Amino acid sequence: MIRHLTKTLAQTGAVAATLAVIATGAAFADDLSDAQIIGIYSQVNSFDIETALLGELKGASDEVRAIGKMVSGDHTGVRAAVHTLAADIGAVPVLPPARIGAARDHDAVILALRDLNGADFDAAYLRHEIAFHTAAISAVETLLLPETENEKLRAHFEAVLPAFYHHLDLNKKAAEALGVSY
Repeated sequence: MIRHLTKTLAQTGAVAATLAVIATGAAFADDLSDAQIIGIYSQVNSFDIETALLGELKGASDEVRAIGKMVSGDHTGVRAAVHTLAADIGAVPVLPPARIGAARDHDAVILALRDLNGADFDAAYLRHEIAFHTAAISAVETLLLPETENEKLRAHFEAVLPAFYHHLDLNKKAAEALGVSY
């Protein structure tokens, strides 16, 4: 059962949901508007808020619960800030239709994680978060920043990237402390 859930997470979570952040955007690389960039970015932050809340609730270790609490708070603040910025620059966030697949993949991750408990949950959660933050950082650096036309939005991305790297580092350190390979 655990092997199946780990495989499900690998197929739908750490691979598909995180790479969908990049792949879906790459298909539109020259056509993304700031409104679409904000929509994708908000969706990705929402995904991590949901996953982090699950980590805070179900984490077996103090490390996972603490990371979940911090990440959910940080990404909630980032999502609120980008929506305030969107209103300020007159951009109404919109998702490209291809982002439906990313939402489905995220739902599969949540369902698979929800079925795990204890150390199995912590391991799967940390692996997912490491893959997720790695892909999200890559998407911001290689897709969203280069495609962003508005200087305020570009400055926002540049300001939050260090926090995303911090989340990645915390998840890696927790994985190492708990003996979780990633």
